[in-house]
Amino acid sequence: MSCCLIVSVWMLPAMGQTAEEIARPETERAILSSQEFHCHTGYSLAQCQKDIRELKKVLAHYPIEGLGHWTWVLVRSQDWKPISQMLRLNPDSPAFTAFEPRETFLEEALFLHDPLRTAELMEEWQRSMPKLLELAVTHELGHALCEEPKETAADHFGEELRKGRLMRCRISMEPKRKRVGTADLHGLKPNALRAP
Repeated sequence: MSCCLIVSVWMLPAMGQTAEEIARPETERAILSSQEFHCHTGYSLAQCQKDIRELKKVLAHYPIEGLGHWTWVLVRSQDWKPISQMLRLNPDSPAFTAFEPRETFLEEALFLHDPLRTAELMEEWQRSMPKLLELAVTHELGHALCEEPKETAADHFGEELRKGRLMRCRISMEPKRKRVGTADLHGLKPNALRAP
């Protein structure tokens, strides 16, 4: 795990776009353009692009313009638990946010690629798919939009987002805990598989 394969893919914006993406309003494209999307080593280009399109559809329903420049990284399920354990995070949680590098990591199982892990997550979180993906995204937006370290506050913020309400961020009284960043991944970095 100390060595990663990094693959860069550069595409012209019009290549590989679906009719839906071409018809998307310009404002939505502008909002999504401030977001970076990557897949960790091991993802195939086709699967990376498909999963990122699905993630973008979910994100388009929420006020991500408040994030500014942000990076979203998809990680294969087989790598998720070892990375989570190495970072001393809950390996049963399918997502986490690192504030200082401005990155959110999502487990591949949220996109239905690992039937056993997906079933495990559905049982743990009592949600069907794709509701679990939406729950993970809105919860992480609660952390990211408000720089909120508390899980309960991020849960509440995410719930309000799913109801179509935008709450004001409250300032947590909890001292800021050490933030997890990509530097803490001991050389594990997302590859540069990017979707247009």
